[in-house]
Amino acid sequence: MQKRIIISILLSVLIIMISLGLVSYYHIEASIERSYRNRLAESQILATSIDHILEENLTRLYDISLSDKIEIADNNWVPEREALKAAYHYSIFSDGVFLLDKMGNVLLTYPPREGWTINLLGIPPVSKVIREMRPVVSSIFTMEPTRRKVIFALVPLKNRNGEVVGTAGGLIDPTNYHFTRILSAIATDKQMNIELVDSLGIVIASNHNESILSGIDHNKFLSRLIAEKKSTVTSCHRCHITGKDAQKRTEDILVFSPLNLAPWGVALRVPKSVVYAPSTALEKGFLILGIVSLASAFVLSLGMSKSIVRPVRQLIRAADRIARGDLTEPVFIESTDEIGALSQSFDVMRQKLAVSLESIQRQNVQLEQRVRERTRQLEEKQFMNATLLRKLITSQEDERKRIARELHDESLQTLAALLMNIEMCRLHPELITPEKVGKMRDTVTMVINETTKLIQNLRPTVLDDLGFEAGIIWLIDRNLKDKGITCFLNLHELREESLPPELQVTLFRMFQEVTMNIARHAKAQNVCISIKNDKKVFNMIIEDDGQGFDTATVFENTHTGRGLGILGMKERAAQVNGRLQVCSTPGQGTIVLCTIPLSPEEIHGQ
Repeated sequence: MQKRIIISILLSVLIIMISLGLVSYYHIEASIERSYRNRLAESQILATSIDHILEENLTRLYDISLSDKIEIADNNWVPEREALKAAYHYSIFSDGVFLLDKMGNVLLTYPPREGWTINLLGIPPVSKVIREMRPVVSSIFTMEPTRRKVIFALVPLKNRNGEVVGTAGGLIDPTNYHFTRILSAIATDKQMNIELVDSLGIVIASNHNESILSGIDHNKFLSRLIAEKKSTVTSCHRCHITGKDAQKRTEDILVFSPLNLAPWGVALRVPKSVVYAPSTALEKGFLILGIVSLASAFVLSLGMSKSIVRPVRQLIRAADRIARGDLTEPVFIESTDEIGALSQSFDVMRQKLAVSLESIQRQNVQLEQRVRERTRQLEEKQFMNATLLRKLITSQEDERKRIARELHDESLQTLAALLMNIEMCRLHPELITPEKVGKMRDTVTMVINETTKLIQNLRPTVLDDLGFEAGIIWLIDRNLKDKGITCFLNLHELREESLPPELQVTLFRMFQEVTMNIARHAKAQNVCISIKNDKKVFNMIIEDDGQGFDTATVFENTHTGRGLGILGMKERAAQVNGRLQVCSTPGQGTIVLCTIPLSPEEIHGQ
C-alpha cells in the first residue's frame, strides 16, 4: 500500500508539473508574441510621428509657392527672400533653405551663404526632384569639400501662374534634436536601442548619441526593407560593434518599420535576454518547484494515506484551475507540512501570473486609447484645414467676382461714356466748350477715385504709409463709424515700434475680420476697443453690445460657412504663437480677447 501511495503521489505530482509547465509555456510564448507586437506598434508610431514632422516641413517648402510672390524672372528677390525666411524660421531646416532653377543652379539661399552660387544638378536628390517633379527627402549626403553631413528635402517650385520654375529645398542637420527627442521619449529602458536609419544604413538619430552617424546595416538588409516599405520583427547579433565593445555583443530582437515620406526607417533593438527574461525566470522557478514538489511528495507518501489523500486532491484541483486560466481563487490548504509549503508556492506563482497578465492588458488598453485619441486629433485637424482651404478659395473667387463687377458696372461704363464724348469732340471740334471739358475731367476724376477705392480694398495703403495705429483707426472709420456704430477707442498704451511688420499685417487682418463681423452680424450700437502692448505681450480686447450668439453651437456646421471667420482668426493667432478667445451669449453682446507673446521667454512659457 505504501509503495502504491508513493507511486501514486509521485505520478500525480509529475502530471501536475507537466500540466503547469505546458500552461506556463503557452502563456510565456503568448506574452513574448504580444511583446513583439507592442514593439512593432511602437516603431510604427515613431515612424508615423517622424513622417508627420517631415510632412509639416515639406508643407513649409510648398508654402513658398503658395505665397503667390514667386517670379524668378523679374530679378526682384525681395519676395522670394521673405518666403525663404518664413520657411526657415518655422521648420527644422536648421542648415538653411534655398531656391534652384530648372537647371539646378542656386538662385537664392537663406541664411545667405558665401560660395553657394553653384549648380547642384550633380547631387542625386536634386536631379531626382527636377526629373520627376515630386517631393524628395534624401538619405544622409556628404557635402564637398566641407565633408558636412546633411539631408536634402526638396519640392517643385511654382510661380504665381502655377508653372514649375525650379525647386525649393531645405537642409536638415542629421543630428536634429526633433528626431532624437521623439526617440528618447519612447526609450524608457536603457538597454533598448531606438535608431532612425536612412537607406544607406547610417543612423540619423538615436536614443544613444554615440550611435549617431554610424553604420549599422550589414548585407543591405535594412536597405531592402526600406525599399520594399516592409515592417518586420527578426533577430540580430550587433555585428556592427567593433573594438573594445566587440566582447559585449548580444543577440537582439530587431523591430523595423519604414517611413512613407523618406527612404528611412525606425529600428528598435532590445536584447533577447530582456525579452525572454520572464520565460527564463519561470523555467528556473519551475525547476526548483518541481524538485521541491517531488521531494515533498516522497516524504508525505511515507505518512498515513488519510493525511495525504485529502491535501493532494486539493492541490490537484488548484492546479486544474490554474491550467484552465482561473487565477482569481487563491491556493490554500490547511496543512503545515511540505504540501502546505507547496500550496503557498503555487499561490505566489498564481499571483505573479495574475499581476503580469493584468499589467499587459492594462498597457494594451492604454496604447489603444492613445492611438484612438491621436487618430481623432489628426482627423479633426485635417477636417479643419480642408474647411479653411475651401473658405479661402471661395473668398478669393467672391472677391474676384466683386472686383470684376465693380470694374464693369462703374469704371468700364464710365470710361465708355467718356470715350463717346471724346469721339464726339473729335468729329465736331466746333462744339467743344469749357463746360464739356470740365465734365470729362470730372468723369476721369471719378474713375480715378473708384479705382483708388478698389485698390484700397485689396491692400490698404494706410498700413504701409502711416503705420499700424493709423490702420486701426482707418478700419474703425470705414467698417464701424460709417455704419452709425459708436466706438470708444483706447490706444494710449500701444507701442507700435515693438510690433514686427509681419505681425502688424496679421493683427490688422484679424481686427478687420472682427470689425466686419460686428458691422454685418452683431447689430451693435456701441463698441469698446482697447489695444496695448509692451516688449513681452500684445493684448487686444473688443467688446460690443450687439445680439451675441451661442459659442457652443457656432462650429457645428462649418461646412455651411458659419463660424469660419472665427476659425480663420484663431488660425492666424496660432501662427504667431498667440491665442484668440471669443466669449458671447445670445442677447448679451460679444467679447473678443487676443493675446500674442512678443518675447522668446513668453513664447516658451506658453
